[in-house]
Amino acid sequence: MNNLLKEVDNDKVLYIENIADFNNNQLLKNKKLCIIKTNFKDLALIKKLAKVHPHLDLWLTSENITRKDIFAANSCGIQNILPFPVQPETLHEYFKQKPNQSKIDAKFNEEFLKNKQILILDDNILNIELLEETLEPLNLDIHSFLKPQDAIASAAEIKYDLLLLDIMIPEISGFDAAKIIKNSSLNHNTPIIFISALSDAENKIKGYDLGSIAYIEKPFNVSVVQSQIYNILKSKSLQDALEETRETFLAMVTHDLKTPINAEICALELLLKNKSANALEHEIICDMLSASKYMKTLVENLLFKYKSENNNIILQLEPYPLESIIRKCIEEIHYLTQDKEQKIMFKNKLRETICNVDYIEIKRTINNLLTNANQYSLPKTTITIELKETEHDFIIEIINQSDKERTKNLKEDIFEKFVQYNRSTKTVNTGLGLYICKKIVELHGGSIHYEPMASNKNKFWFNLPKCATQR
Repeated sequence: MNNLLKEVDNDKVLYIENIADFNNNQLLKNKKLCIIKTNFKDLALIKKLAKVHPHLDLWLTSENITRKDIFAANSCGIQNILPFPVQPETLHEYFKQKPNQSKIDAKFNEEFLKNKQILILDDNILNIELLEETLEPLNLDIHSFLKPQDAIASAAEIKYDLLLLDIMIPEISGFDAAKIIKNSSLNHNTPIIFISALSDAENKIKGYDLGSIAYIEKPFNVSVVQSQIYNILKSKSLQDALEETRETFLAMVTHDLKTPINAEICALELLLKNKSANALEHEIICDMLSASKYMKTLVENLLFKYKSENNNIILQLEPYPLESIIRKCIEEIHYLTQDKEQKIMFKNKLRETICNVDYIEIKRTINNLLTNANQYSLPKTTITIELKETEHDFIIEIINQSDKERTKNLKEDIFEKFVQYNRSTKTVNTGLGLYICKKIVELHGGSIHYEPMASNKNKFWFNLPKCATQR
């Protein structure tokens, strides 16, 4: 080793034969690299030396190296473990590449890394410390957990930018923890990286099937992991910026469209009051009014989606008779049903229908359901809307009759975003109406459902707690 060191700049590197005998820290003051010969039983002393000299690169060298030894060294934060004696080419390559290190450190100071929230889950404190040290140059906000339940609870309250999950955890595996976190409202789209000593293809495939964007094997190379996470966060930052731009544009356009649409509706309603219009003119005005109201619904649905997904929806709950809301909604789609020669039958045998609701949002829900029923019902059929109650809830049911193919294809996922079953019809549709109904009902503490019935009938129903509070 001494002959080898003569080939490089000896002022920058120090070789230690036995760490137990080393007690002169001053020798390391201006060094860049320290090579320590080890039997891997002295890792505690090596780790202590690394903490005293955090900017010093440490290499371990040994005549006998096992996978277990490498993992133990990695757990102490040391990544470079080389066979003894160290090859000259390795040292030459190190000093050749070292001047570029400042460029690597500089890139980790980029603006997009600031305030990034990272979750680490591992039941081994040494592994957590190693990951924290690995990510330290990126200046991230790191939340580390030894217990999966604590990590899951945190993911329910904090929106993370990246999840780093170990797989082999006694209580709940990393795979199961990922499934639970993916079902949370805040982190259903958060990227996941599984980090594990398991290197078999089966576990890697399982990880990717769960939505993992990378699978890192232990022991890992610090520089490679830093680069992986840096580029993952960079890509996510760019995607988030594009999504924010798109959503802001969408919100701005939909908001600005509301004013001219409302003005058009008012003008058309005024024309309808003009008794001098002949039958043809009256029919044309009714068609235009129906189209304008439908366009208003589409615009409001898009605006609601933007607000709900940015947590900007706050219900204005007030006692209001549900019967009045339903009758107002029936009145507003009168021209749509008239065009298809449909009828709406309202059934209500309740004496008391006052419920604590947000009038605008529940009206939007019923309007969406009735518009949907009108759009997909056969001509000359009857749409039934019924108001019922249980001990704790009001229940609103809407039943319509559509063609056999549509009834057969409808599924519970129709309430998901952008799901449509109208490919065979030439209609304008965002695929947001039922999704928004679900969001509004759930905000009121209720739930919404679909049930197929006999004779190609479809039943949509939702419940509202009689004492609703925003969820």
